[in-house]
Amino acid sequence: MEMSKYDFDEVLDRRGTCSEKWDGLLDNFGAEDLLPMWVADMDFKSPPKVVEFFVERSKHGVFGYPSKGKSYHDVIVDWVSKRHGWEIKREWIVDVPSVMPGIAASLLALTSKGDGVVVQPPVYPPFFEVTGSLDRKVLPNFLVEDEGWHMNLKNLEKVLPSAEALLFCNPHNPVGRVWTEDELSALSHLCAKAEIPIISDDIHCDFVYPGRKYIPMASLNHEAMMNSITFMSASKTFNIAGFKNAYAIVPNPEMREKLTKVLRGLHFGSGDLFGILGLERAYKYGRDWLDELILYLEKNRDFALPILREAGIDVVKPEGTYLLWLDFRKLGLKQEELMDFLVRKAKLALNDGSAFGSNGIGFARMNIGCPRNTLSEGLKRLTEALSEIR
Repeated sequence: MEMSKYDFDEVLDRRGTCSEKWDGLLDNFGAEDLLPMWVADMDFKSPPKVVEFFVERSKHGVFGYPSKGKSYHDVIVDWVSKRHGWEIKREWIVDVPSVMPGIAASLLALTSKGDGVVVQPPVYPPFFEVTGSLDRKVLPNFLVEDEGWHMNLKNLEKVLPSAEALLFCNPHNPVGRVWTEDELSALSHLCAKAEIPIISDDIHCDFVYPGRKYIPMASLNHEAMMNSITFMSASKTFNIAGFKNAYAIVPNPEMREKLTKVLRGLHFGSGDLFGILGLERAYKYGRDWLDELILYLEKNRDFALPILREAGIDVVKPEGTYLLWLDFRKLGLKQEELMDFLVRKAKLALNDGSAFGSNGIGFARMNIGCPRNTLSEGLKRLTEALSEIR
């Protein structure tokens, strides 16, 4: 068996490093003596060649306004082609500071105040926050639980006439679905027929486990390509989210011009220096690191699931992401009681499921993007706390 080139078992002390995940416990959970398994960043060092490059670039000592050279966009085209089999054109790429500001700009570009925007809960909480803050109306199309999580396409067909856009998540955060070609095709056709553009958050697209394949919505066919905006980033993939940077892929020239106009109006500027350099370096030299990381995360997932199920926690096996959507409903606790139990008894910081939509009540989200020892400790805390209340 080939030895691993990278040490994902190394446990790093992230406290006092300006980390939201580790240093934001008191503000967010009211306690500091917790094991943080909430914010979706990983407790792994970024690829060595990325870290080494940052160190060398820092020694230069001047950090003025950056400029994206031709190589920056070329490396994105190459990554999307080789990693995901989607041949995109350079002119389709629109630079955004990070995914959610890009999604917000898309809503400003494609919808107006009071318009309905479809979201599919349980889903990433900023979908609700951005939509509501921009005075758009959230139209929920709840995912269906049926030996896994599925889109309710029949209900979606009823909701779409009241909408002007649909926010999509592929792979889906928090349930970990990697949508199939048939599911994507059905969704795409319904939205195109109703003339509803799809704004797709694909930031987790590089985290897909063996046996599944990520398919970009816009890669399906011409109809899907002309009716969707796809957001990607190297930030989550290579654990460089502290450097803000992302990009949209917008094949439709009219949609692209509308989005670009809004971005110009918001004047986000030339972007984050290390976000730009980090993407280019990671996409060029981080492929084997990512391949090993996926296998490590898969082992984390397969280590955690039987322990959780044995403890009476239902959890559907995720096909992508490094997130577990834990179902605590059998405990019969109100959501506030559940979160209090996790903080006070289990000493764990997990994401509150209710933030993901009303069908997230009774759930919590666990981040397994951490060394096996950290994951083991988190599971130990949870199972021991559960044993005390049964």
